Amino acid sequence: MIYLILFWTFFKVGLFTIGGGYAMIPLIRQAVVEEHAWMDETQFTDFVGIAESTPGPFAVNISTFSGVQAAHQTAAHPFIASLCSTFGVILPSILIILLIAGLFHLLLKHWSVKAALQGARPAVIGLLAAATCFLAINTFHLSLSLTTLNGAALFVAACCYGFAHLTKCGALWLILFGAAMGLLAHLFGFTL
Repeated sequence: MIYLILFWTFFKVGLFTIGGGYAMIPLIRQAVVEEHAWMDETQFTDFVGIAESTPGPFAVNISTFSGVQAAHQTAAHPFIASLCSTFGVILPSILIILLIAGLFHLLLKHWSVKAALQGARPAVIGLLAAATCFLAINTFHLSLSLTTLNGAALFVAACCYGFAHLTKCGALWLILFGAAMGLLAHLFGFTL
């Protein structure tokens, strides 16, 4: 039964998320943390970091990790659970892209498709902003009073942003830089 739940959960995520892997973060979080409790907030934040730092598409990585975690929570087989969640998240994209490829020229000429795509753009920005806020709150331990602000983590994030802005380097180098900063911070007694 867990295999079907995993497939259906991630099928819905893949079907209703427009804008790529990062736009999926709020939907995946709602499903795996709030709805099914397969992991807690800290584990989810860690999985987002791991999914970003491993090769492959973000959505595939996070769904695979989530499937394995759900298997551990429910005594299911981790390999089968990860296959179900991964296949669930990619199947909608495969079906939709096959449909669009066949009808591409006709679809883009219709006013309703143009209008729908124009309306979807701001929604994607909203989903990305929600994911950014969620990750910022959990990474920097932000609260309304800002008394628990993690200055070391904020410093590393600012350095990564500046480094990315100045050098136009890829995400891999930023993740490696952040990992090195985390190791240095730990050696000097700071917590990120």
